[in-house]
Amino acid sequence: MRLKIFVWAVVAIITGAGLAGCSKKKEATPEGTFTFRVGDVTYHSNSTQGYISDTVVAGKKTLIIDGVTNNFTKHMELMITFPNGLQAGQYDQSAGEMTLMDIQQKEEGYITKAISIKLESINSKQAEGTFSGTLISGEIEKPLTDGTFKVYF
Repeated sequence: MRLKIFVWAVVAIITGAGLAGCSKKKEATPEGTFTFRVGDVTYHSNSTQGYISDTVVAGKKTLIIDGVTNNFTKHMELMITFPNGLQAGQYDQSAGEMTLMDIQQKEEGYITKAISIKLESINSKQAEGTFSGTLISGEIEKPLTDGTFKVYF
C-alpha cells in the first residue's frame, strides 16, 4: 500500500513540475532584417540571425549576420571582427567580410573586394547598421549598395 502511495506521489510531482514548466511564457525574439543590392538585384533575407562568436585564430569577438533569401537560393553573410571589443563605429575590409553564395552551387558566389560598415549600435540584445562596397566573383565585379541590417540576439 505504501508503495502505491509513493508511486502516485512521484507521478503527481513529475506532472506538476511539467505543467509548471509549460505555463512559463518565453519572450519571442523579434525578427531581424538584412537587405542589400548587388548590381541591379536586391536581396532580402527572410530568415535572419545574428550572433556573436569568439574567433579562435585572432582571439577577438566577431558579429555574424546570417540570412537566406525567401526562395532559398542565396545564402548571405556579413561578418565584423572587432579589433578593440564590441563597439559601434566605422569598419572596413580589415574588419569586415561579406559573402553571397548560391545554395545549390549552380553559379559562382560573391565575396568582399571592398566594404565599409557603419555599426550604429550594438548591445547584449541587438546590433544595427548599414554597409556598402564591392563584391567579386572571379573576374566579375559588382557594386554592393543599400545594405542594412538589424539583428537580435
